[in-house]
Amino acid sequence: MKPARKPARRDFLKLPLAAGVAGAVSAAPRPASAAAPGIDEYDPANTKIATAVSPNANDDQFLFLQQIGLRWVQVAFGQNASYEYIKTTQDRLLRFGLKIHCAYQESAYRTQKIQLGRPGRDEDIEKFQTFIGDLGRLGIFCTKIDFHPGNTYTTKEIVSPRGYGVREFNLADFHQSVEKQMFDRVYTADDMWANYTYFIKAVLPVAEKADVRLGLHPDDPPTAASSMMNGVAKIFVNYDGIRRADEIAGRSRHWGLTLCVGTWSEGGGEMGKDTFGMIEDFGGRGKIFAVHFRNVSAPLPVFHETFQDDGYMDMYRVMKALRQVKSTASLIPDHYPTIVNDPGHRIADTYSITYMRALLRRANEEVG
Repeated sequence: MKPARKPARRDFLKLPLAAGVAGAVSAAPRPASAAAPGIDEYDPANTKIATAVSPNANDDQFLFLQQIGLRWVQVAFGQNASYEYIKTTQDRLLRFGLKIHCAYQESAYRTQKIQLGRPGRDEDIEKFQTFIGDLGRLGIFCTKIDFHPGNTYTTKEIVSPRGYGVREFNLADFHQSVEKQMFDRVYTADDMWANYTYFIKAVLPVAEKADVRLGLHPDDPPTAASSMMNGVAKIFVNYDGIRRADEIAGRSRHWGLTLCVGTWSEGGGEMGKDTFGMIEDFGGRGKIFAVHFRNVSAPLPVFHETFQDDGYMDMYRVMKALRQVKSTASLIPDHYPTIVNDPGHRIADTYSITYMRALLRRANEEVG
């Protein structure tokens, strides 16, 4: 079977952006003779187009998201995310027809005490347990976790061939110019697996009781399995690491993935399973909870980030694969390129969301 053709950029550029958005959000009934999507875009059983928002955003920003057709968001909370604050944010968003599908608090689980197994980790874990419990009380579906305390994401910022600014990671440059001993000692793969296991065994029962899903994000960039980055072993860099984490979680339905398509694309043939294999495996079991729907120029050892329509991964095939396994995950653009006159990334966000909604509509029509 031939792989699905990657949609050419010219297919989307035949219509003005405003017309594309207007057509995508129109609620007018279709003529009886017109083809209709197999599933309504806003059906909760559908794959969900979303974007990440700050709880500090003003009402105009939330109204803007409503106006361009969004119904779902992921919210990044800071340190002081009390139950009352999360609920206030949820209520504000609901006034604009926006529902929180995923909420996360990186400051709670990314502490060195938790991720490096240092004294005081139980107190930090308890804070994250409280956050999970609050999400459960508010009916929020999932939260994100990751475990790479010694990470370097970028070796330099560049201008892409299409003229927008993005981050680049060059493995040789990292080893020659960036790499350093980040902490007090070397943390081996055994150390990191022990620290992760201690953490997940403490928080997963709370998530199960609260009916909140924990979505593990892979290590970005996914350098070789158990390789050191700044003196800390990386353990979630391929399928084997993710499979082991699934086993540690007892294959709980409350443990799964924040599938970062960008990270998985960065790893290329070294990942053990490609993006589509991961979607078939974990998505087919209902264990992909959130997706970072982004693209890159090439696999390691050198890559730069791109707009979704400008990288090497066929993003329509990704969207279609998610629909084929009936994924209900929320998808966000993530890691926006820098373009002119766009300090808050609103234009880049809108461009990405519009592209994603077009892909989803086509996938709905093909898959049903």
